[in-house]
Amino acid sequence: MNDVILFGLGAIGSRILRVLEDDYPRLRVVGAVDYDVAKAGKPIRELVPHHRFGDVVVTPDLTACLKGLGRKPEILLHLTESKPERIGPQLIAALDSGLNVLSAAESMFYPALRYPNFARDLDTAAKGNGVTISGCGINPGFSYDILPLVLARATSAITSIAVRRCIDVTGTGPGDIEHVGYGLTPEVFRSHLASGKIVGHMGAPESVTLLAEYLDMQLDLVTEAWDIETAKFEVDSGDPTLGVLPPGRVIGITQSATGSFQGREVITTRLAMYYEPGRFGLEESDIIEIDGAMPVHMTIRPAVQSLFGAANVITSAIANVASAPPGLAAMLELPLAAARRGTVRYQIDPARSLEPGRIPLRAA
Repeated sequence: MNDVILFGLGAIGSRILRVLEDDYPRLRVVGAVDYDVAKAGKPIRELVPHHRFGDVVVTPDLTACLKGLGRKPEILLHLTESKPERIGPQLIAALDSGLNVLSAAESMFYPALRYPNFARDLDTAAKGNGVTISGCGINPGFSYDILPLVLARATSAITSIAVRRCIDVTGTGPGDIEHVGYGLTPEVFRSHLASGKIVGHMGAPESVTLLAEYLDMQLDLVTEAWDIETAKFEVDSGDPTLGVLPPGRVIGITQSATGSFQGREVITTRLAMYYEPGRFGLEESDIIEIDGAMPVHMTIRPAVQSLFGAANVITSAIANVASAPPGLAAMLELPLAAARRGTVRYQIDPARSLEPGRIPLRAA
């Protein structure tokens, strides 16, 4: 049994509770933290419609949460936002409290690439406290990296990889809204992009780089580009803080990342993130195309859901992160099959006949 603390009960946190409600009997939420004063002091059941952990009371900070527990949990799920300068103190505090940490922050998938000092500080704190920290989600952490690498196992002499993903982001929480730029006018969006306030989906350069590293593909440059979409009609963001967007606001962003070598495109990714994409003639899908000795192409329709998919990916990694060696762990170095969800084991049932084409089983 792994005891878990949820740090953040927003869009991802509420969906992780749903995953735990339906599955993973070996995982148990024993604490919850949220800075929102409207949530602190309330039991989980008053905030989200789940009952398995409904009696857990939300606390305003980690210190208060840990004081109310009989024993230290194995892991903290960090589910607040993504920018390193904001989440750094939260993560260090959890590590210094002796907790393993699994973060949903996009910047935590491969922080050493663009944030080496941030990564070094986390690794030092984790090793100093004998715990592990890592990060994953649906993207990065599955669609752009783990899934292409699994498919790449079936071919060789790979010359190029293309990943295209179109998703409905309705219901995305405030953290993503801020750094991706939904709801702004095109002029403000471009201004914020130029100033660095908007960084879009964080993690695409890391996924591109890791694919090249794992598949021994040469790169010398990764570039990113952003295209935006506005509507001539109202669009519901699905987020209570943003609400229904009037015409002329940014409701869709297509972000591309390209890894190239000596001017030739080697790895390309494109992520279309829209509120209500069907109203703009877009189909939700994940498409992966690998060209090599044997081309491998895969399409998922509809696409793996952004928020609920991330909640499932994160939950499935909890046991592996909790048992990994101390330090900053790379998600791709952990078992891709993830830990077993339950305790059931099967064996042949000797009370029933074993025949060709018929294998009777019973729980061991």
